[in-house]
Amino acid sequence: MSTDAFAGDLYFGLAGLSVEQPLVFTRGISLKSTYAYMMEPVIMAFKPAEPGKPHSGPWKETQGLGSREITAQLHVPEAAGKDTNERFQIASTIIFLLRLWTDPQTTMPVASNVAFAEVPASKSGAAALIRFEDRRHFFSLQLIEGKRRPDSTRPVTEYFEATHTLMRDSPEFRLVANAFETGQFIENTALVLVSLWGALEAIFSPSTSELRFRVSSLIAAYLTPLGEERLTLQKKIAALYDKRSAAAHGKPKHGSDDLLQTFELIRKVLVRFIQDRKMPTKDELEGRLFGVKPTIAKKPGSAR
Repeated sequence: MSTDAFAGDLYFGLAGLSVEQPLVFTRGISLKSTYAYMMEPVIMAFKPAEPGKPHSGPWKETQGLGSREITAQLHVPEAAGKDTNERFQIASTIIFLLRLWTDPQTTMPVASNVAFAEVPASKSGAAALIRFEDRRHFFSLQLIEGKRRPDSTRPVTEYFEATHTLMRDSPEFRLVANAFETGQFIENTALVLVSLWGALEAIFSPSTSELRFRVSSLIAAYLTPLGEERLTLQKKIAALYDKRSAAAHGKPKHGSDDLLQTFELIRKVLVRFIQDRKMPTKDELEGRLFGVKPTIAKKPGSAR
């Protein structure tokens, strides 16, 4: 399909998300309730096609493929990004934030160049629909007790610009975010565990020495203040890291709860990155570990 059809405003259909009140973002971006039912039939033919011609009948529709109920529409206007690619990246950022703060089951199955409510009345061929995210969840993250916090959408709008900047400018942030995003779709849980910890190691221990202590200590120092709480968290993270090491060396000892706790740890780290609106430097991490405030370099010519 030509990308020319998606050169203007874009509309993304979301599944698994209930939107009670419309959300308004910067750049004229909005999220509101809508409804569409996306069916995914596959048609099979049973005779070879002649060169240059379509397959002849009879055709038969297969069964067993999934369908998606579109419950929300994300509108990204043309002016929101410099080109189509950036507008798709904006949508991906917002979906990531919705999964991080609102509901991890949120998916983006389809995009359109026409608002979904207007598709039925649009002229033939005017509405271009493109399918997304048809991957299967192997480890499905859920809301705690199945309940969504009433204020869970507020951070999505509040931190959209900061997160979009981190996604665009920080390879380290993208690595951690992608590990969190794709982990649910990998069948082998040992690979998921190694992937999640590999992303954390890239941030919290660029050095390869004393990885277990260094990574667990720096993450604990980043997330908690000095004291008993930090020590308790460090020990808990070190225990999770042991499960990662066993998985990496072909002798997995982890269970589903270990994987869930690792997902929750990486979620807390991502939230902290976003709330700080920047990635921590090595000096900042080590300063927190030892209770030392980072030194602010003086500008040339400033008073001593």
